Amino acid sequence: MTRILVFILALLLISSFPVLSQTSKPVWRYEGPRVGMDLSRFLLPYLGTAKRNGWEIQADIPYKGNLFPTFETGMQWFDDKHTNYHYKNNGTYARLGMDMNIVKFESLKDHDFVFIGLRYGYSVFNQQTDSISVSNYWGTHNSSLSRHPMSAQWAELVFGMKGELMPNLFFGWSLRAKFPFYVTKDNNISPYIIPGVGKTGSGRPFDFSVGIYYQFPIFRSKTIPKPIKMGGAKHPGLNNGTDMDNQGYGGSQSGGGRQNYNGR
Repeated sequence: MTRILVFILALLLISSFPVLSQTSKPVWRYEGPRVGMDLSRFLLPYLGTAKRNGWEIQADIPYKGNLFPTFETGMQWFDDKHTNYHYKNNGTYARLGMDMNIVKFESLKDHDFVFIGLRYGYSVFNQQTDSISVSNYWGTHNSSLSRHPMSAQWAELVFGMKGELMPNLFFGWSLRAKFPFYVTKDNNISPYIIPGVGKTGSGRPFDFSVGIYYQFPIFRSKTIPKPIKMGGAKHPGLNNGTDMDNQGYGGSQSGGGRQNYNGR
C-alpha cells in the first residue's frame, strides 16, 4: 500500500512540472496613431462624365479611450468640358475634428468601434472657364474667365465605423453631411465644385468615404476603456429611481416641514 501511495505521489509531482514551468504572458491593450487612405477617392473618375481625380489621407489618435482627434487632408482636380464652355477646378483641403465611440469595447483586444464626429474643413482652390461660346441674334461670341483663387470653410457631421481586419489593420467607412458657411465670392461664376465638399448644387452636400488604416501600437494598457455616459446629471431629489413621494418627503427635514404645516 505504501508503495502505491509513493507511486501516485511521484506521478502527481512529475505531471505538475510542466505547469510550474509555464509562465503566463500578460495581456495588453495596444493603441496608437492610425493612418490610412480614403479608397473612395479612386472612384471619382467613374462618377459622372467630367474628369475628376483626387486623393485623401486620414489619421486619428486615441484620447481617453473613446475619443479620437482626427486630421484629414487631400487634393482634387475637376475638368468638365462641354460644347459651349470648359470649366476647370483644382485645389487642396484639410479637416480637423473629433470622433466619439458610441459602443462598448468587449475586451482588451477589441478595437472595433462605431462613432459620431464633427469636422471643421478649409479648402484653397482655383477655378477658371475657357472656350465660353454664346450664340444670339447678332452671332456667336467667344470669351473666357481667367483663373480665380478662392477659399471655403464648412462643418461636417460624421457617422461611421472602423473594424480591425487583422492586428493593427483596420477597414472603415463613414457618411458625412456638410454645411458650408463661407465661400469666396466670384462675380462671374459661383464654384460648381469645392475640393473637400463636393458639388455645390441645390440641396445639402453629402459624401461618403471607405478607407483602410494601419495602427501604430505605441501605447499599451491593461484596462478596457469605459463607455462614455450620454445621460445627464441625476435629479437631486431622486435616489436610484426611487419614488418622488418617498424620497422627497421621507427625510427628517421634509417631514418636520410637513408637521409644522399641518400644525398651523
